[in-house]
Amino acid sequence: MSKRINALVLAALWSAAFSSHAGLSASSTRVIFKEGQTQQSLMLVNTNSWPVMAQSWVDNGNTSLTTPDRIKTPFVAVPALFKLEPQAMQGLRLIYNQQELPQDRESVFWLNLYEIPPKPATMSPQAQSVVLTMNTQMKIFWRPKKVGDPANIAEKISFRQEKSGQGIEIVCHNASPWHVSFAGISLLAGDKTYAAAQQPDMMVSPFSDKHYFVEAADLGRNLPLRIKAELIDDHGLVNEQEFSLQ
Repeated sequence: MSKRINALVLAALWSAAFSSHAGLSASSTRVIFKEGQTQQSLMLVNTNSWPVMAQSWVDNGNTSLTTPDRIKTPFVAVPALFKLEPQAMQGLRLIYNQQELPQDRESVFWLNLYEIPPKPATMSPQAQSVVLTMNTQMKIFWRPKKVGDPANIAEKISFRQEKSGQGIEIVCHNASPWHVSFAGISLLAGDKTYAAAQQPDMMVSPFSDKHYFVEAADLGRNLPLRIKAELIDDHGLVNEQEFSLQ
């Protein structure tokens, strides 16, 4: 995730979008390009009570490149700059330039929607007190044909534990060619639940490991341990699964 001031404003339904307290909301939580597709579209809504200027671009998560003009990715967002009135909608096109990407796994990029509020003098005193510049981010996945859509993803991930000071490091191994996204991970010990510390991005890349820290200084010995993982699917829905802990 970016180190800019971020607000993850992700809405799958228009009702959720209009009830959001943040600014720009999108009609889906992620964008999936399948090999052969060259364009995808999103609808955006300005849920603020004031107009905004918005800038859109795609990056690869490299936070050292802070300006869109320095970023090169296979995807372009159009329009790159637009104004949106309160409660108004705007279509956004994502165009893939056919750049070659790995064929044995998914690739991931980030769509940025940078919201520029109006000058305070044009707004009411009440609105001025809550105005923030925000960068809404969502993931773009590019999926090669030979990989296909995720299938039996829970069978392709495993968890092991490593001692870490006053807690436990839970290590998730992703043996699949897809990115595995979690809304949360918890350690189950007897009748107690210990939530893993949230990270800016809980996703595990294909064929890789990721560490999650659980503060569990009072964890009893010889208790059977399991993992409860909240997996996020292609539609942004969360499915809970339990896993053994190696």
